[in-house]
Amino acid sequence: MKVIVMRMEDEVMNKQNEICLKELIKKNGGDDVCWVLQGDDDEKVKVSDLEGKVVGLYFSANWYKPCRDFTPVLAGVYKQLKDQQLGFEIVFVSSDEDSNAFDSYRACMPWLAIPFSDLESKKALNRRFDVEGIPCLIILQPNDDIEDYDGATFFEGVELIYRYGIRAFPFTTERLCELEKEEKERHENQTLTNLLTNHDRDFLLGHPSSPKQVTVASLVGKTIGLYFSAQWCIPAQKFTPKLISIYYKIKQMLVDAKDKDFEVVFVSTDRTLDDFDSYFETMPWLALPYGDPTIKNLTKYFDVQRIPCLVIIGPDGKTLTKQGRNLINLYSDKAYPFTEAQVNYLEKQMDEEAKNLTRFEYHSGHRHELTLVSEGNGGGPFICCDCEEQGLGWAYQCLECGYEVHPKCIKTVNRGSTG
Repeated sequence: MKVIVMRMEDEVMNKQNEICLKELIKKNGGDDVCWVLQGDDDEKVKVSDLEGKVVGLYFSANWYKPCRDFTPVLAGVYKQLKDQQLGFEIVFVSSDEDSNAFDSYRACMPWLAIPFSDLESKKALNRRFDVEGIPCLIILQPNDDIEDYDGATFFEGVELIYRYGIRAFPFTTERLCELEKEEKERHENQTLTNLLTNHDRDFLLGHPSSPKQVTVASLVGKTIGLYFSAQWCIPAQKFTPKLISIYYKIKQMLVDAKDKDFEVVFVSTDRTLDDFDSYFETMPWLALPYGDPTIKNLTKYFDVQRIPCLVIIGPDGKTLTKQGRNLINLYSDKAYPFTEAQVNYLEKQMDEEAKNLTRFEYHSGHRHELTLVSEGNGGGPFICCDCEEQGLGWAYQCLECGYEVHPKCIKTVNRGSTG
């Protein structure tokens, strides 16, 4: 199997040198043995058995949670492609720490794997594809006639699987361009109704203290927050009470505004109906029914990879931002109505307020002196080490070790009491 390696850079595909899979995975002086394991019998599979197939090199490890989260998603897509006999195979390239971890992890995988003991092949693949993080899925295209080949090797397989699932196959440039065009058209034609309804349901669940069902049509014209969350998620446990408080503040602020309103819709990824019920009981807003197929559709549509996530939909039914959570953490209820104009106004306001901040501070949670930095002067997006929420713009940063906190989270102490 030969492939041409091509990288996406500014949407331009630049052809690199051609490579041969046999040259990357070989053993015993170049014999035609892929040295991958299959099923319970650890059957050795020849490279020639992979000829003509689209092959995914899956760099992963049992010890890393994002890998464990992605593996079942990939397995679901793999099974669908195999059931349809669409010529797709995956080879697991392990970064596990020992053979027991490798065996345990591989047991949940329905595909091939390079043996844990074959360090040479694993290192060669990591070097060849410059793998810097896991999970990583490299998609290799088959090539029968190298001169006429117009395929590509895609280095963002994980994102493609999360975003498009089986629809991404065969992972060619042409197919991905088609999907991007379809997605662009969907977003341009997006309405609240086509986001939240399906052929079996045109309503949402109301809070127990309100009507049991609320029609989606009654929400048209309002600013809507789609809250992707789950009871088991620790960051969500911290953010949900904050969102509830902000929700009430915004509602109160809009009491006399006849032409404006704000609502939140809970999009649950809870693992059981009981968990959903108990979690939803704490919320004052609406929800999609537990297990509704729209939940998976929305998760893929908005490319939600981490929760909690708050997607804001404007009164016209179009997406305002997928950064609702960050905006609330930064600006509280002032973030409403979450428009670009409002965010620009708040950023300028923050810049003005920063003029009154001291350049250096000592924080009770850190022993080094902290320096005030901005996004354009040594700062940037960060996770506050005090409240553990994302920050942007101004921050107090330790230039020695990278510790950062929101200015609002600073608990000033005298130098002698920092320890």
